[in-house]
Amino acid sequence: MLIGIDIIDIARLRNVITRTPRFLERVFTQQEIEYCYRKKDPYPSLAARFAAREALRKLDAIFVKGIRFHDTEVVADEAGKPKLILHEVALLRAHEAKIDDLAISLSHSKEQAIAVVIASKG
Repeated sequence: MLIGIDIIDIARLRNVITRTPRFLERVFTQQEIEYCYRKKDPYPSLAARFAAREALRKLDAIFVKGIRFHDTEVVADEAGKPKLILHEVALLRAHEAKIDDLAISLSHSKEQAIAVVIASKG
């Protein structure tokens, strides 16, 4: 079993997005942006999704370099449960490393967001 975890200050992400609006489109997919901006305060959800990307990098060394932000995406299923989707290089690396059954958990308080990614190697 592999575990990756990351925590981020929501205010820090809010400041980066406010100062550098391009950051939003560079890091998050259009679907993630639309989902988060339907909320009264989008920043906790955006921060949790950013933490998910970092947690994946910590999951296994194969994800440390060469993975672009858009190679990962957090979507909500019909029940609202988050799901980590891998695209392109991230998906290829996961297959090469025989990583499967990705599970993700996201949470946030007023100040911080956290993500945990758990996977197994087959």
